[in-house]
Amino acid sequence: MIKFGIATLLSSALLSCVTGSNGPEYRESRVVERIGKAKETPTWAEGTVTMYEDGQDAIFTSIMTMSGDSRPEACLKAADLDSRSMMLRHIKDTLTASGQLNEVSASSDPGYEGLVAFLSQGKITGAKTTERYWEKAEESDTTGTRVLRLRCAVKVAVKKIELQRQMREATDVKSGNAEIRKKLLQAQGDFIESLNPLKKGDSNSENL
Repeated sequence: MIKFGIATLLSSALLSCVTGSNGPEYRESRVVERIGKAKETPTWAEGTVTMYEDGQDAIFTSIMTMSGDSRPEACLKAADLDSRSMMLRHIKDTLTASGQLNEVSASSDPGYEGLVAFLSQGKITGAKTTERYWEKAEESDTTGTRVLRLRCAVKVAVKKIELQRQMREATDVKSGNAEIRKKLLQAQGDFIESLNPLKKGDSNSENL
Protein backbone atom coordinates (compact mmCIF):
# COMPACT_ATOMS: atom_id res chain seq x y z
CA MET A 1 0.00 0.00 0.00
CA ILE A 2 2.89 2.30 0.88
CA LYS A 3 4.61 1.48 -2.40
CA PHE A 4 1.41 2.27 -4.26
CA GLY A 5 1.17 5.62 -2.48
CA ILE A 6 4.77 6.50 -3.31
CA ALA A 7 4.26 5.52 -6.94
CA THR A 8 1.16 7.69 -7.10
CA LEU A 9 3.03 10.68 -5.64
CA LEU A 10 5.89 10.23 -8.10
CA SER A 11 3.46 10.03 -11.01
CA SER A 12 1.71 13.19 -9.85
CA ALA A 13 5.02 15.02 -9.48
CA LEU A 14 6.12 13.93 -12.95
CA LEU A 15 2.81 15.06 -14.44
CA SER A 16 3.17 18.37 -12.65
CA CYS A 17 6.66 18.86 -14.08
CA VAL A 18 5.49 18.11 -17.59
CA THR A 19 2.58 20.53 -17.25
CA GLY A 20 4.86 23.21 -15.81
CA SER A 21 7.42 22.80 -18.59
CA ASN A 22 4.70 23.29 -21.20
CA GLY A 23 3.40 26.46 -19.53
CA PRO A 24 6.04 28.95 -20.70
CA GLU A 25 5.79 27.65 -24.25
CA TYR A 26 2.04 28.27 -24.25
CA ARG A 27 2.46 31.78 -22.87
CA GLU A 28 5.13 32.83 -25.34
CA SER A 29 4.20 35.81 -27.49
CA ARG A 30 4.09 35.30 -31.25
CA VAL A 31 4.25 38.22 -33.69
CA VAL A 32 1.75 37.78 -36.52
CA GLU A 33 2.11 41.11 -38.35
CA ARG A 34 4.64 43.95 -38.55
CA ILE A 35 4.77 47.38 -40.17
CA GLY A 36 5.72 47.21 -43.84
CA LYS A 37 5.88 43.40 -43.63
CA ALA A 38 9.14 43.67 -41.70
CA LYS A 39 10.75 40.38 -40.73
CA GLU A 40 12.19 41.45 -37.37
CA THR A 41 11.51 43.89 -34.56
CA PRO A 42 14.09 46.70 -34.75
CA THR A 43 16.47 46.86 -31.80
CA TRP A 44 15.37 50.32 -30.72
CA ALA A 45 11.70 49.22 -30.53
CA GLU A 46 12.31 46.22 -28.27
CA GLY A 47 12.01 48.39 -25.17
CA THR A 48 15.11 47.04 -23.43
CA VAL A 49 16.75 50.49 -23.47
CA THR A 50 14.56 53.53 -22.83
CA MET A 51 17.04 56.32 -23.57
CA TYR A 52 20.41 56.32 -25.30
CA GLU A 53 22.62 58.41 -27.56
CA ASP A 54 23.06 58.37 -31.31
CA GLY A 55 25.88 60.68 -32.33
CA GLN A 56 24.95 64.17 -31.14
CA ASP A 57 21.36 63.18 -30.35
CA ALA A 58 19.69 61.92 -27.19
CA ILE A 59 17.13 59.28 -28.20
CA PHE A 60 14.02 58.28 -26.26
CA THR A 61 11.76 55.37 -27.16
CA SER A 62 8.07 55.63 -26.34
CA ILE A 63 6.16 52.33 -26.40
CA MET A 64 2.42 51.77 -26.12
CA THR A 65 0.23 48.66 -26.19
CA MET A 66 -3.42 48.47 -27.25
CA SER A 67 -5.93 45.75 -28.08
CA GLY A 68 -5.35 43.94 -31.35
CA ASP A 69 -8.40 45.48 -33.04
CA SER A 70 -7.04 49.02 -32.58
CA ARG A 71 -5.78 50.94 -35.60
CA PRO A 72 -1.96 51.09 -35.84
CA GLU A 73 -2.08 54.80 -36.74
CA ALA A 74 -4.10 55.59 -33.61
CA CYS A 75 -1.64 53.65 -31.46
CA LEU A 76 1.35 55.41 -33.03
CA LYS A 77 -0.29 58.81 -32.56
CA ALA A 78 -0.94 58.09 -28.88
CA ALA A 79 2.66 56.98 -28.34
CA ASP A 80 3.91 60.09 -30.12
CA LEU A 81 1.74 62.47 -28.07
CA ASP A 82 2.94 60.88 -24.84
CA SER A 83 6.61 60.66 -25.81
CA ARG A 84 7.86 64.12 -24.76
CA SER A 85 6.34 64.00 -21.28
CA MET A 86 7.58 60.42 -20.84
CA MET A 87 11.10 61.49 -21.84
CA LEU A 88 11.19 64.29 -19.27
CA ARG A 89 9.65 62.03 -16.62
CA HIS A 90 12.37 59.47 -17.31
CA ILE A 91 15.05 62.17 -16.91
CA LYS A 92 13.47 63.38 -13.66
CA ASP A 93 13.30 59.85 -12.22
CA THR A 94 16.90 59.14 -13.26
CA LEU A 95 18.23 62.37 -11.75
CA THR A 96 16.35 61.73 -8.51
CA ALA A 97 17.48 58.10 -8.31
CA SER A 98 21.11 59.15 -8.83
CA GLY A 99 21.24 60.40 -5.24
CA GLN A 100 22.75 63.77 -6.07
CA LEU A 101 19.46 65.62 -5.78
CA ASN A 102 18.55 63.87 -2.54
CA GLU A 103 21.90 64.71 -0.98
CA VAL A 104 21.47 68.45 -1.40
CA SER A 105 18.02 68.53 0.25
CA ALA A 106 16.99 71.07 -2.34
CA SER A 107 13.23 70.62 -2.46
CA SER A 108 12.55 74.28 -1.61
CA ASP A 109 15.41 75.79 -3.63
CA PRO A 110 14.32 77.94 -6.62
CA GLY A 111 16.82 76.21 -8.91
CA TYR A 112 15.53 72.78 -7.99
CA GLU A 113 11.92 73.92 -8.30
CA GLY A 114 12.65 75.38 -11.74
CA LEU A 115 14.19 72.13 -12.95
CA VAL A 116 11.32 70.03 -11.59
CA ALA A 117 8.78 72.38 -13.20
CA PHE A 118 10.53 72.03 -16.57
CA LEU A 119 10.72 68.23 -16.32
CA SER A 120 7.08 68.01 -15.20
CA GLN A 121 5.49 70.19 -17.87
CA GLY A 122 6.08 67.65 -20.65
CA LYS A 123 7.34 70.17 -23.19
CA ILE A 124 10.78 70.15 -24.75
CA THR A 125 12.05 72.34 -27.58
CA GLY A 126 13.75 70.70 -30.55
CA ALA A 127 12.46 67.16 -29.97
CA LYS A 128 11.22 65.39 -33.08
CA THR A 129 9.92 61.94 -33.96
CA THR A 130 12.34 60.22 -36.35
CA GLU A 131 11.04 56.63 -36.62
CA ARG A 132 7.85 54.69 -35.99
CA TYR A 133 7.13 50.98 -35.68
CA TRP A 134 4.21 48.70 -34.84
CA GLU A 135 3.51 44.99 -34.61
CA LYS A 136 0.62 42.71 -33.68
CA ALA A 137 1.26 39.69 -31.52
CA GLU A 138 -0.67 36.79 -30.02
CA GLU A 139 -0.08 36.37 -26.31
CA SER A 140 -1.72 34.80 -23.27
CA ASP A 141 -3.66 36.89 -20.78
CA THR A 142 -3.82 36.14 -17.05
CA THR A 143 -6.32 33.32 -17.62
CA GLY A 144 -4.25 31.66 -20.31
CA THR A 145 -6.55 32.78 -23.12
CA ARG A 146 -4.80 33.79 -26.31
CA VAL A 147 -5.43 37.44 -27.21
CA LEU A 148 -4.18 39.78 -29.93
CA ARG A 149 -2.22 42.87 -28.87
CA LEU A 150 -1.03 45.87 -30.89
CA ARG A 151 2.34 47.21 -29.78
CA CYS A 152 3.75 50.41 -31.25
CA ALA A 153 6.90 52.44 -30.70
CA VAL A 154 8.15 55.86 -31.70
CA LYS A 155 11.71 57.16 -31.57
CA VAL A 156 12.14 60.76 -30.41
CA ALA A 157 15.43 62.60 -30.91
CA VAL A 158 16.74 65.85 -29.44
CA LYS A 159 20.24 67.29 -29.61
CA LYS A 160 22.10 66.53 -26.39
CA ILE A 161 23.47 70.06 -26.24
CA GLU A 162 19.93 71.46 -26.66
CA LEU A 163 18.51 69.21 -23.96
CA GLN A 164 21.25 70.20 -21.55
CA ARG A 165 20.76 73.90 -22.39
CA GLN A 166 17.06 73.73 -21.53
CA MET A 167 17.71 71.95 -18.23
CA ARG A 168 20.45 74.46 -17.40
CA GLU A 169 18.20 77.45 -18.12
CA ALA A 170 15.45 75.97 -15.94
CA THR A 171 17.95 75.63 -13.09
CA ASP A 172 19.74 78.96 -13.59
CA VAL A 173 17.69 81.35 -11.46
CA LYS A 174 18.99 84.52 -9.78
CA SER A 175 17.96 83.56 -6.28
CA GLY A 176 18.71 80.37 -4.39
CA ASN A 177 21.72 78.51 -3.09
CA ALA A 178 24.75 78.59 -5.42
CA GLU A 179 26.07 75.27 -4.09
CA ILE A 180 22.76 73.55 -4.73
CA ARG A 181 22.63 74.97 -8.24
CA LYS A 182 26.17 73.70 -8.87
CA LYS A 183 25.19 70.17 -7.82
CA LEU A 184 22.05 70.29 -9.94
CA LEU A 185 24.07 71.26 -13.01
CA GLN A 186 26.58 68.51 -12.25
CA ALA A 187 23.76 65.95 -12.05
CA GLN A 188 22.43 67.10 -15.42
CA GLY A 189 25.85 66.84 -17.03
CA ASP A 190 26.40 63.38 -15.56
CA PHE A 191 23.06 62.25 -16.97
CA ILE A 192 23.94 63.39 -20.50
CA GLU A 193 27.35 61.73 -20.23
CA SER A 194 25.78 58.47 -19.03
CA LEU A 195 23.86 57.95 -22.28
CA ASN A 196 25.41 55.12 -24.31
CA PRO A 197 24.98 54.15 -27.98
CA LEU A 198 22.40 51.46 -28.69
CA LYS A 199 23.84 48.22 -30.01
CA LYS A 200 23.05 48.02 -33.68
CA GLY A 201 20.50 45.50 -34.90
CA ASP A 202 17.82 45.14 -37.50
CA SER A 203 16.21 48.53 -38.21
CA ASN A 204 12.86 47.71 -39.79
CA SER A 205 10.67 50.73 -39.10
CA GLU A 206 9.10 53.75 -40.74
CA ASN A 207 11.56 56.64 -41.07
CA LEU A 208 10.09 60.13 -40.90
